[in-house]
Amino acid sequence: MEEQRQKLIDLMDTAYNDIQDPKFNDFRKKIVELSQELNNDEDYIKIMLALRTDLLQADLTLNLKNRISGLPAEYSAIYYFIEPQLKAIDAKVLDRYTHFGFIPLKFGSTVKYP
Repeated sequence: MEEQRQKLIDLMDTAYNDIQDPKFNDFRKKIVELSQELNNDEDYIKIMLALRTDLLQADLTLNLKNRISGLPAEYSAIYYFIEPQLKAIDAKVLDRYTHFGFIPLKFGSTVKYP
């Protein structure tokens, strides 16, 4: 887990330093906040969930199908690093709820629409 945490910190540092486009200023602020949380040993899963949500909302001018592929490569790299880890976590959570016959809405709603 520590190796993954360090890799994520490195990806976030690269994304922050390499992308200077003003339309991503809000996302750059979030990168700083989440990077500080990672450095302070906050909950890794919570940070990945926040990153996924923020990445999907980084450029609302893109249609939903291109939300990640339309972002700069440094941002896409973060998404493609955390997404497999989150899929495994999401699958475990959803498995816990299937015996109740429903899926909690908060796990199915991570994208804002313009």
